[in-house]
Amino acid sequence: MKELYPFIFRRKSTRKYRGPASEDELREIEDHLGKLEPLLEDVDTEFRVLGREDVKTRMQPPAPHYIAAFSDGDPGKTNVGFMLQQMDLRISGMGLGSCWQGIPRLRDHVKSDLDFVILLAFGAAAEPVHREHSEFKRKPLSEITEIKGMDDILEAVRLAPSAVNNQPWYLTGGNGKIHAYCRIQNPLKRRLVGRWNPIDMGIALAHLRISLEYHGYRSEFRVLDDVDELKDYTYTGTFIYGAENGQ
Repeated sequence: MKELYPFIFRRKSTRKYRGPASEDELREIEDHLGKLEPLLEDVDTEFRVLGREDVKTRMQPPAPHYIAAFSDGDPGKTNVGFMLQQMDLRISGMGLGSCWQGIPRLRDHVKSDLDFVILLAFGAAAEPVHREHSEFKRKPLSEITEIKGMDDILEAVRLAPSAVNNQPWYLTGGNGKIHAYCRIQNPLKRRLVGRWNPIDMGIALAHLRISLEYHGYRSEFRVLDDVDELKDYTYTGTFIYGAENGQ
């Protein structure tokens, strides 16, 4: 996944489209959807490319295409975030626009044995699909991690997108383990963004895995039993990492 790393620092959400992707681009996207790396191997997940006629957009302008994600439960949402963010970055690398969308719903004829989770809209953009690093509006690293000496790796997590730019993640550890926690929202924020937080965590973990790989580390995701509790946060999981050459 390390080839996706440069687009972490350039991607932006696209909300205006001038038209559909080409047939070749759609075939490439379908091909990559079948090759996405999961975070959790034992969670059923399904992705399907849809047209605007398959989606009830409500108040949002329709996009030419959508990727619909299906899974079950919060682990499924986290897995969807992890996998579909790989596609988001891939689409950015293709020069197309994309945007996570949680408000639209599927029309009745679109069915799956799994629960519908979220959409990723995409198409040929009518606005720039890339931005400068300085244009990101994100929390400073000091507000999302206590880990020292890994700023070059963790900057990728800092830039991860999230629902209403909520950025609920916090990272602890270092020295071979990075523990990821999700903030417990107050009642008002919980009603607004709580259901999206597991997806947000998956997106951030995708950026972390890509960044670790880019910087020469192999990593494995696990949910551990002996991790310290963190006030106002819930534990999501841990990346155990080491140098590719085993040193």
